[in-house]
Amino acid sequence: MEVSKKSGTVNRLLTVLFVVMLIPFMMVSIWSFDNIHKDNIQAFNKNLTRFTHNTAMESVNRQLEEIDIVFQILNSRMTYHGTRFFINEEKGILHSIIASIVNTLSFFDAAIISNIEDNYRTYPEVRRDDYIPSKRPWYPNVKNQKGIHYSEPYSDLLSENNDPEDRTITVSMNLFDEELQKYGNIGFDLDLDTMSAALKNIVVPFEGKFLVAANDGSVVMNANIKDIFHQKVPLRWIENSVDLEGHFYDKETKKHIFYRSFSEPYWVAFTIVDDEKYNDFINDAPQALIYIIVVCLIIYIILICLCRVYIREIISRLYMGVNGISYDGQTQDLEKIYTKIKNSQIELKEVRRVNCEDALTGIGTRRKFDDRMAELIDSNTPFYLAILDLDNFKNINDTFGHAVGDSVLKYVSKVGKAIIEPDYGVYRFGGEELVVLFHGGEYDLYFELMETWRMTICQRQWRETALHVSFSCGIACWKPGESAQDIITKADKALYKAKHSGKNAIHSAND
Repeated sequence: MEVSKKSGTVNRLLTVLFVVMLIPFMMVSIWSFDNIHKDNIQAFNKNLTRFTHNTAMESVNRQLEEIDIVFQILNSRMTYHGTRFFINEEKGILHSIIASIVNTLSFFDAAIISNIEDNYRTYPEVRRDDYIPSKRPWYPNVKNQKGIHYSEPYSDLLSENNDPEDRTITVSMNLFDEELQKYGNIGFDLDLDTMSAALKNIVVPFEGKFLVAANDGSVVMNANIKDIFHQKVPLRWIENSVDLEGHFYDKETKKHIFYRSFSEPYWVAFTIVDDEKYNDFINDAPQALIYIIVVCLIIYIILICLCRVYIREIISRLYMGVNGISYDGQTQDLEKIYTKIKNSQIELKEVRRVNCEDALTGIGTRRKFDDRMAELIDSNTPFYLAILDLDNFKNINDTFGHAVGDSVLKYVSKVGKAIIEPDYGVYRFGGEELVVLFHGGEYDLYFELMETWRMTICQRQWRETALHVSFSCGIACWKPGESAQDIITKADKALYKAKHSGKNAIHSAND
């Protein structure tokens, strides 16, 4: 009887011990369940916000920036007489420029140039006697509006088949002469099918959809081009997209909406995920945790039963469990080693990128320039070197601050990349000096490219009204037998002449 009492007492003590151990386990389980649920919601929102931002910037905003640069270049090249010749169907350089832009740039489908008397000409050639450009929806509402203007989706009466169901978006710009008198307008119809090609290979998380809608809700970019202008998003989605970026839940459609808005054009990029996929994601881990808790409770009950009979065996199993944890610790060490190796590879790639790409401007570094010129010299390849220096850059920094100076340098580099690359290379030589390597012997072409770059920079209107940006440039031709320093010296002397002849000019070492 006494042994039985002692055995019962031990069993009761073991039961109490396991119950006491179970209480913190249940508390941690409940706390983990709640926090995992919250963390899943935060992870869902964070991932979709990041995806929407990155996709909008890479697939949409990048194309809009390229369109803006094309119009800046056109603004520097177009003249009143050239426009008049084009409208009067007289062959000229403007005809070649417009044809080249429409035929080579994927985001343009057609072009129209008109004057203030509403005389016009299109490329490709389409004409209607009752077509009045200034009365069309794409024409800027403000008479003297400057800058580019994106229209809302509209029916294109000038289409070749005159189908009123055909809809398009036109981006246009008013044209002004040197006295700031408006003399016409140029517009391009967007090829939204081609622009949407950038979305075809994008995999949207949680089996969602990514699309871009105009201010009236019409879908203007979609991986499925059949939906363009044939599908609309609810206007309340547009109205709820009040910030630059954000997200909301639409109760009527049971969709989770993440957006990134644009100011010009007034488009909104949406990532749309069904409520079912959302619930599957946020509830997946908590449901798994419930199963784990149930399994653990079963194990606890089994352990209680086993402990009453096999105390020694349980201690042995606990000892084995301790050894198992030690082995897991070694696995974690291996994972740490793998993580360090992976991080080192990432850091090495970043170092290589920094060595080849200037952190401020995004163009090639001096080291990359030196390597490229050495390759040209070693291979005995003919080339030209252009060195340009921003005029009065020190005064810009002193007057407007280094932040504005950096913005000027970045803008000049960005325009240069758009004009020069990818055929030739643009590099940062040092400070406000940039260099260009033209492999080949077509001097007239190289001079024209640099002149286009110079004119584009000169005609930029800055937010700081007193700020005027220009550059001086020297161009030199490498001759066999010359060293890298020889041609740099020749180009630098030409730059010196340009500086001392009044700046904002391009001089050749052969002049």
